[in-house]
Amino acid sequence: MQTAQLNRKRQKVPTLESGAAKLLLELTDANVNMDKIIRLVEMSPSIAARLVAISNSAWSNPVAPVTSIAEACNRLGLNVVRTTTIALAIGQSFDHKRCPSFDAERFWCTSMIGSNLASELAPTVNVEPNTARTAALLHNIGLLWLADIMPSETDESLNIANGSPAHTIGECLKNTTGSDRQEASLYLYDAWQLPEALTGGWAESDSQSLASLIPLCESMATEIYAETPLEDSSCPADNGPMCTAYLEQTRQLANIRELAAALF
Repeated sequence: MQTAQLNRKRQKVPTLESGAAKLLLELTDANVNMDKIIRLVEMSPSIAARLVAISNSAWSNPVAPVTSIAEACNRLGLNVVRTTTIALAIGQSFDHKRCPSFDAERFWCTSMIGSNLASELAPTVNVEPNTARTAALLHNIGLLWLADIMPSETDESLNIANGSPAHTIGECLKNTTGSDRQEASLYLYDAWQLPEALTGGWAESDSQSLASLIPLCESMATEIYAETPLEDSSCPADNGPMCTAYLEQTRQLANIRELAAALF
């Protein structure tokens, strides 16, 4: 796919639901509390409805029906509400169904695992955990957009990358769409005027610690999703916090899969 055609496609950047950019910024704030999150979610009817639905799903398994946004948020817990709200605020803007090789369950599972890892490991590199969580969760959002606007080309790229370890998804996307995941993600952030702090995982920034942490968490998330044992993973054996985080997310894998299925 030629770059000129990609540029024409870029004119079709989806519009975020009103207030979504503010919601993303607030959710990155280390001092935001549940009461404020509830008020923010109430301003986004589609997200509010999905959170209530998830809190009533088999994944949540409530004793009694959950009938309010406050109940839903308190039932799910602060970290789950943060992660799912960000994923919904962004994810509902795209339609990947015309790209058969795009695995939505894998995409969101690895994104959520990566965000959990980044949040847990952020203090070890002097990064604010909620900023790390959001940056990791949205690290590959460009792939979701490409699956929406260039489904055939993205499908071809995914097939090639999945069938040959010698080819990375970034290289394949560059050849077929004219853009890789990071370039597409940054284009979306610029178009949506999202906070620069949220691009620290891939853009040139002062947060070099974050820029190195996010790809590492992405790699570990991919291994956890593939059920790779810790001893066979890329996780350094002498890094206690990293090994602990890896094992915890491995234990949570089934729950994360169920949550992704309930969300998307």
